[in-house]
Amino acid sequence: MMKRVLSLSLLFVVMVVTGCSSAGNESAKSGGEGGRDTKQESGEDLHYDGDSGFLWKVVHGDTTLYVHGTTHLGHEDFYPLAPEIEEAYEHSDVVLPEINMFEVDVDEKETLKMASFEDDTTLKDVLSEESYTKLSKIFKDNGMDVEDYTDYQPWYVESVLAQLNYTKSELTPEYGVDLYFLQRSLADKKEIVELESVTMQNELLRNFSMDTQVLTLENSIHTYEDIPAFLDLIGYNWIHGKNEALTEQLQAGFEDMGDEYKQAVNDTRNVHMADKLDEILQKDDGKTYFAIIGSAHVLIDPSVPGELEEKGYRVERID
Repeated sequence: MMKRVLSLSLLFVVMVVTGCSSAGNESAKSGGEGGRDTKQESGEDLHYDGDSGFLWKVVHGDTTLYVHGTTHLGHEDFYPLAPEIEEAYEHSDVVLPEINMFEVDVDEKETLKMASFEDDTTLKDVLSEESYTKLSKIFKDNGMDVEDYTDYQPWYVESVLAQLNYTKSELTPEYGVDLYFLQRSLADKKEIVELESVTMQNELLRNFSMDTQVLTLENSIHTYEDIPAFLDLIGYNWIHGKNEALTEQLQAGFEDMGDEYKQAVNDTRNVHMADKLDEILQKDDGKTYFAIIGSAHVLIDPSVPGELEEKGYRVERID
């Protein structure tokens, strides 16, 4: 059950990365913070021992809010994180994840029912012949049969493909930053209040138009071999605080996925999260809150820190 819950959150990361291959290669030639040398591009020189991060602070009356842009996939060398981030967690009374993965009750039968086509349409009907053939080969190479998934909509098959992608990365969900803090929160008996829910994320995926579902799945199919290396690069850019490079990776992916995808996965969710954080700040209960959300939510406009600034808060970048 935990693996399924993790895949839904990671799906947003993997789907964004699928559009980054050509954009990433171009930025490598440009130099500067967004560039990468040949060793980094090939993965030979990537290392995950760093001390950076993405952390913002908001104070309203007697209430303090930290917003930490995380990564759902991580590496053991990430830890401990930058002192400012570790201290923000230590000082917090309440931890605010996107979802609390330890209190999710996923009804697998209901999920599969939600993922199924409502008529006689099959996956083969909506994908191009080339995409379906390549997907069949990917599944076969992983000991799976594409025919077992033919009755499911592209968004669900995309989540299955996402799991295959991140198992080939150097990074793993077990070392994801959100999971790291959630596990500590349980041990430290901190209050955990989720900003979203698995149901909300499922609904978001299933409500995409079929055109968008097909676009995202076919992008993932045709960049399948490249995605693990780009996931590794996301981890590298994140732990070393390469703000520009990481933003370019995420932004390029959103551009390739189309307006509907970015609006739903980034824009609408960011506004929703900022509204919930605004409600917390306005209560001014004197507590310290530590929000742990994916880095796209703090780097891609309309970002959560940007939305909070629009609401009149002074948002300070800490790290």
